[in-house]
Amino acid sequence: MMTTDQYNLVHITTSGEYKTPLVASQLFDQAECQAVSRQGFAPHKVEAWIIGAMREYVDNASKTKINGLRKRCPHISIRAIHGISRLKQMPIMHLMKWYRKKLGANIPVIYHCRGEDAAQWAVLLKQSFPQDRVILDVRGYWPAETIYNKGIEDPADATGAHLDEYKRAYTKLKNIVSKVDAVTTVSTALKDLLVKEMSAPIDTSVVPCCVTHITDDSRRNEIRKEWGIKDDEIVLVYSGGTAVYQHLEDLTIPFLKKLIEKNNKVRLAFLSAELEKIKTMLHAAGITKEDIILKSFPQTAVGAALTACDVGILIRKPTLVNRVANPVKIAEYLAAGLPLIIEKGVGGVADILFQRSLLKGIEIASPESDLMAAVQDTDRWLEENIKEKRPLVREYAKEVYLWSSAIQVSRKMYKAALDK
Repeated sequence: MMTTDQYNLVHITTSGEYKTPLVASQLFDQAECQAVSRQGFAPHKVEAWIIGAMREYVDNASKTKINGLRKRCPHISIRAIHGISRLKQMPIMHLMKWYRKKLGANIPVIYHCRGEDAAQWAVLLKQSFPQDRVILDVRGYWPAETIYNKGIEDPADATGAHLDEYKRAYTKLKNIVSKVDAVTTVSTALKDLLVKEMSAPIDTSVVPCCVTHITDDSRRNEIRKEWGIKDDEIVLVYSGGTAVYQHLEDLTIPFLKKLIEKNNKVRLAFLSAELEKIKTMLHAAGITKEDIILKSFPQTAVGAALTACDVGILIRKPTLVNRVANPVKIAEYLAAGLPLIIEKGVGGVADILFQRSLLKGIEIASPESDLMAAVQDTDRWLEENIKEKRPLVREYAKEVYLWSSAIQVSRKMYKAALDK
């Protein structure tokens, strides 16, 4: 057993994920918070390592993205560590060892790895630095996601090449779980699945997808006025893309169509980079109202736009992937003060949110569901002084969905791993 009161922290990402807004908020913002917050078992130094292809050293778009991340997260060191696949990723391991030595031989390092590929690199590095510890961060059930993207909602339905693909991903995940020092994931449902299927530790920690701050809503009234929203109108907002798993066409839009037909005080807003696709979906559903709000914003401006709305929408089919997931959209909605309408069983949210009526759970995804019953029930919920729920939602988000709170869970995990 090693006991220490000091350690360095390295977050690791692979596969070009650093280029996505999701990983910017979920890995780099998390690392920045770890560097800034000194409460609890805080790391001495924090770095983020980006492992990828050699060409990214000279690719202008990649360099611009990394420079942007460095400006976004000024308190961490961001290292680009790239190699050539045909040369067994040479010189990645040499660079990792060099950067590890720079962190000091006498202080152990925690490698907080986003996914299986990142953890595999850390496990190899640990062979040269046995005092270090490897944390596997499972942000979704990847074996099922590999075939979900191809239309297979349940691994039990996979056959042929799809079944082989699922088994390869399953074996890869189970193998890396057996080699790491601790596991963390995004929801209790996914934790339970990993413990059962992958023999993950019973003390696997749960840290949801979080945000850095509660969104300032000082511009709420100003934005509502710009958008032509009346004081007595309730704005339901969908924020996100049009991927099949979002279930816009088959679930969200049909539900919203019936809701606005029932309650003329309800306005719809869609915040997305894919507005033309959404317009096509709305038209196909017979929604032609000119007062629907359609807006596109850069990531940094979405939060303020959300504060102008009243209720967030997250309606997905409760497949295995969606049951164990915890979309960052939940944190973004809650941080902006928005209670949610959500399909029951989706998103890994706590029961207390339903008990406090801060979330409205509906069931419309199965063929046996009664759409109109869900609409009527939701309409009654919207009349429950919906705007008075805003401070309660924001307070809950502050306690559960901010990185400043969530990293304390991770720090307890780091301490336990180091003390093994």
